[in-house]
Amino acid sequence: MILVVGSTGSLGSSICELLRAQGRAVRGLCRPSSDLARVRTLTSLGVELVEGDLKDPASLARACEGVDAVISTATTTLRDQTRDAIGSVDHDGQLALVDAAARAGVRRFVYVSYPTGFDGPEPSPLSLAKRAVEARLRAGGMTFTILQPVAFLEVWMGPALGFDYARGQVRILGSGEGRVSWIATRDVARYAVASLDSDEARDVTIELVGDVMSPNDAVRLFEQTSGRSFEVTRVPVEALEAQRATATTDLDRSFVDIMLTLARGFEVERSAFQRQAGFEPRSVADYVSSVATPASTS
Repeated sequence: MILVVGSTGSLGSSICELLRAQGRAVRGLCRPSSDLARVRTLTSLGVELVEGDLKDPASLARACEGVDAVISTATTTLRDQTRDAIGSVDHDGQLALVDAAARAGVRRFVYVSYPTGFDGPEPSPLSLAKRAVEARLRAGGMTFTILQPVAFLEVWMGPALGFDYARGQVRILGSGEGRVSWIATRDVARYAVASLDSDEARDVTIELVGDVMSPNDAVRLFEQTSGRSFEVTRVPVEALEAQRATATTDLDRSFVDIMLTLARGFEVERSAFQRQAGFEPRSVADYVSSVATPASTS
């Protein structure tokens, strides 16, 4: 049995789907407030759902009963921080999950974190949480895999963060000339599943990258694919630094550190695990082709 924590999120649901396609027994932890459409999809896939919350240690103990491996993708960064804060979920909750898994005799734990390059000069609350969970895994007795995916294509090249390709209006962090490593959500899910059976992924930390391209080159690729010019707004590094200095919430402080890293450029190389995983991750060009809106010819 494999427990997926974060099963109703985009990444977690993809992992559940891939695991079920392999015929594996999957249990998904879901909260009472989880999206009902996602819950129904998981049920239709044959995922065993168990109600629980990272803030409820007793529910984690129940979820880990009879489990061979845990994959945790859960994070509170997209939730209401007044109810689900980074400290209580990403830090305390994930640590409680690691401890519950160890007590239950779980043999393997896959934790989706993010690269240390996102930490900033002074670690943000989210970075402190990620590193604390990583340290707990390294110090424990379970076989672990710490996955550190780089910038998610669908997030950082999506409308929610100012890359509105449908309208042809994009916001670029910094000059846009620095090369940035990107990866598709589906590929992170594929690597998470592959890590369960990989000797290369035993007791290691692995940065995950799909493709490397500067944001400016990405915009040009969107323009070529759609056949129209994009309106580009640039956010100087100095403005981001000022934003960090005045940030008042844990989420804001954490988020701006990632933005600063991407604004300056952030490039990593593929690991031996990725090279031996047996598939080629999605390129930026593939992503652009799938979402770019061609200019109207009418």
